[in-house]
Amino acid sequence: MDFEALATECRSAAFRESLIASPVWTQAAETITDYVHQLKTQIQSAESAAGTRNLMQDADAAGEDDDGLSYTFHVNGKHPTAESLQQDFSAPKPVVADIDRTSGHVEAVTAVFRFLRNACAACSANQDACRDAGLIKQAHDVVMHCCLLADVEDEALKGRVVLLAQVVLQFCVNAVTSNTTSQATAWELFFPDDFQKILVECHQYRKVVAFAVALILNCVNSSGTDDFKIEEVAARRVDLVCARNLVITILHRCMAKPPQSSESDTSSPSELHIDDEDPAFEWICMLFALLFRGSHAKDLYNAVGAHMLSKLWSRVTPEQLIFLRMFTMWAVSTPQSTLPATIQEDTRTKQPLPEGTFEFVKSTWTYIITGGDEDRPEEADEVRKKVWFELENEAKVMLLDVLGELTVGINTRLNADGARELLLSLLQELQRVWELGRQSTTTMNTRAAASTIQPQTNGDPFRYRSGLIRVIGNLSFRHTDHQDLVRNEGYLPLFLNHCNIDETNPMIREWSLVALRNLCEGNEANQSYINALRPQGMDAASTTTLDKAKMRADIGKDGNVKLTKKDGQSDDE
Repeated sequence: MDFEALATECRSAAFRESLIASPVWTQAAETITDYVHQLKTQIQSAESAAGTRNLMQDADAAGEDDDGLSYTFHVNGKHPTAESLQQDFSAPKPVVADIDRTSGHVEAVTAVFRFLRNACAACSANQDACRDAGLIKQAHDVVMHCCLLADVEDEALKGRVVLLAQVVLQFCVNAVTSNTTSQATAWELFFPDDFQKILVECHQYRKVVAFAVALILNCVNSSGTDDFKIEEVAARRVDLVCARNLVITILHRCMAKPPQSSESDTSSPSELHIDDEDPAFEWICMLFALLFRGSHAKDLYNAVGAHMLSKLWSRVTPEQLIFLRMFTMWAVSTPQSTLPATIQEDTRTKQPLPEGTFEFVKSTWTYIITGGDEDRPEEADEVRKKVWFELENEAKVMLLDVLGELTVGINTRLNADGARELLLSLLQELQRVWELGRQSTTTMNTRAAASTIQPQTNGDPFRYRSGLIRVIGNLSFRHTDHQDLVRNEGYLPLFLNHCNIDETNPMIREWSLVALRNLCEGNEANQSYINALRPQGMDAASTTTLDKAKMRADIGKDGNVKLTKKDGQSDDE
């Protein structure tokens, strides 16, 4: 049977529907079984030879004492090198006796699955027929076999094997789309170990990773209305969240190495990067977006955290940092949330926040900025502390980015106690970094000629204060209790002190002015408080900066902050 021709014909929806009662499904299953058996025969000798050698070596060492808790490694050569050790500890590569014959078998199986992939597109009857014929089970077996053959030394054969894996996974994706019965079948076959194996063994093949993640996504996504099926899908989502190793592996697949093949004419840097045009990255983003919308952010974050027996000094693991990057991209992707709080008049048009999301962000933020080291191991060396400190710094900046988006129109999204707790933590943190900056001997808040921005290893990270002030301003927008809290706790002068230019905190002057407006709008007590501060001036550093620019800061009757030239000419800010 010419499966390539059938695959072409399947582009027609009418032709796909005509195959429902056809015996083609049984014929496809028989063809796959025959060719897969021949493929296994081609590599059986290599596996057997490797197994025989290991058995002989183990038999020679059988006389040695073994307490059952150790591992035995067989190293060739009296003077092993790094390269030889890598070869000794690596799994043996499959050896194929007849490359041409094996390539023909691989192409034949690819043609069958290409037909099946096209036949299942938007056709639930064909999906059911494939499942009933055992083709999903066969697809699983073929993909796992491809994981072994992908290490073959012949590059041409390797390319055909990778293509086969891609087509088979595409078939699986089409076969389970909006079909909960097929989803359950595929989930039982692949989850979790075989999904893990595919993502590990084929990590350098981005399309294989993409379709593997797409299969996971389709298995935990359903548009049906049946309550029982919805519960099944929800249970699979919970299983995925609890599969810690699989979730971590998926996160690691976000980090893609540049291609090393001859397809790239220019040399690529060796460091890791995230490519938002990469198909694998796109599918991973969609998978996590689905889980975030299902209120699984907190459980996922905890799942990828350090083990309870770990003595990691940092409050953020590298995996949690990658997770927060993913979460931040999702949280800031809402177009209408990019405007400042002063412009966001109607918050009713915003999409409802998934339950527990804001509480997760708030509690994570509060934990990371906790003072004291009681929860940290004492034996951590200083070099490791610096690395871990940077993890926490990056996490704090990302959480502020998220809070800056989520606090637009926050009055309708967060309970009063939660908002008050968050506001207090932000104010205390802003006060802390402000005092730390004043104690520093380095000039941090003025623009110096020919200056360069240095990493803030021991101080606040880049754009940290800007983020703090932005969120505080959002929380104070038309919220009298929050406005009064800032004044009663003595934090109002902080915002006047930040109405300057700081190269390590872009937009800090603008966000400070927005925050001052939000704090003073409709609040005469705050306006009077700031007016009372005017004769005293601001702090010495800010006053010096304004004097050099021949400017002064004034608060108008409307609560707006104005920078006025000393010669009388005024520029409204």
